[in-house]
Amino acid sequence: METMVAAAENLGVYLESFEALGGRIAGRVAGNRTGNEPAWLKQRRETGMQRFSELGIPTVHDEDWKYTSLATVARKDFRLAGPATRVISPDQIGSVGFNEIEGCRLVFVNGRFSADLSRLEATPKGVVAGRLGDNLGNESVEAHLGRLADSQDHALAALNTAFIEDGAFVQIPDRAVVEKPIHLVFVTLAEEANQVCHPRTLIVAGRDSQATVIETYIGMGESYWTNAVTEVVTGENARLDHYKLQQEHVRALHTGFTYAHQARDSRFASNSLSFGGQLVRSDTEVRLNGEGCECVLNGLYAVTGHQHIDHHTIIDHAMPHCNSHQLYRGILDGHSSGVFNGKVIVRQDAQKTDAKQSNKNLLLSRDAEINTKPQLEIDANDVRCTHGATVGQIDDEAMFYLQSRGISRHDARSLLTYAFAADIIESLNVAPLREPLEQVLLNWVEQAEVIA
Repeated sequence: METMVAAAENLGVYLESFEALGGRIAGRVAGNRTGNEPAWLKQRRETGMQRFSELGIPTVHDEDWKYTSLATVARKDFRLAGPATRVISPDQIGSVGFNEIEGCRLVFVNGRFSADLSRLEATPKGVVAGRLGDNLGNESVEAHLGRLADSQDHALAALNTAFIEDGAFVQIPDRAVVEKPIHLVFVTLAEEANQVCHPRTLIVAGRDSQATVIETYIGMGESYWTNAVTEVVTGENARLDHYKLQQEHVRALHTGFTYAHQARDSRFASNSLSFGGQLVRSDTEVRLNGEGCECVLNGLYAVTGHQHIDHHTIIDHAMPHCNSHQLYRGILDGHSSGVFNGKVIVRQDAQKTDAKQSNKNLLLSRDAEINTKPQLEIDANDVRCTHGATVGQIDDEAMFYLQSRGISRHDARSLLTYAFAADIIESLNVAPLREPLEQVLLNWVEQAEVIA
């Protein structure tokens, strides 16, 4: 009840920030936000704010948020982060692969594009990679921005839509093969307490195209909230590898939502890698809209102390002859907690579906806990679907075996923890990410022992 009251009181803060950007809600009109904002975008933002005002901040009374409390969000007055006043250099951005990954790079600080930190000269010919605000006349932006994200039922996605101010737009033309990854980096520079950013990304992969897009989220400062939405469209026979690397400050809040729609014979592979954040919620929803689609969702999360992480996935098989594979692995230490809720929907006409879903968790502490719920919702009769979940601790016999051969308990624990996560890290197709992530994981194990 306290959370619901606080959320109602804080609604005025979001309305105030919205109107300051030139939005209109409940009949109140403010000045024009940009001077050249198209009517269709203004309408979508207003609709998003209207829907958020109706839904409010989710509470534990909502089934999808049963194990994840946003009381911290509801109690505090999170105000829209302004432009950063402090200049940061590339050396200060400590994200995995920031300097190692070659190719095009777009950096956003407090939700605003930073030309000094970006590397647009490496953008391949024909590829569009830049600010959303510079591409509002692009037909794909109008056709897809705000159309895939579920702002009707997801309050935080609606809130993000209401605050679309700047963001990343990537468009891969038909039949283009982009060899080097396109790296999108979102930095929150919290110069004041209780700031919020709403990063927005739209990725459109044309017919018969191939590309890799990496999203990285990092922060400087402690008390802030990142609320991100990414929309992905894959054309017929397109191949898109997508990575989301979350390395927020350990006391920050992160809520992120990825929505993907696939056309016939396309392949979408998304890898979620999460190591930071005090409270993290990451949702991925994929709809297979054409025959012959393939979807791969992999995830690796590691939390300790009093961190909490929640992954929700939905793969919607709307057409026949499609495959989907999910593998999420979690490592929890200290007093941390986690949630995995994965749902595979197979609609009546989606015959010959092949879907596999697996969630495996390693608890390094007796005080850590995980709630896992893989689900199948099947309305077709000619399918092959499996799902499963495991929760366990480090094998005592394996520890004894390693220690009996002169390996210290600390090193044995590190080796076995890394071995548990190796399937995910070694499957990454971006070589500059693998080695740094291995080191991140080993460092995490050492730090987790101290925090625990």
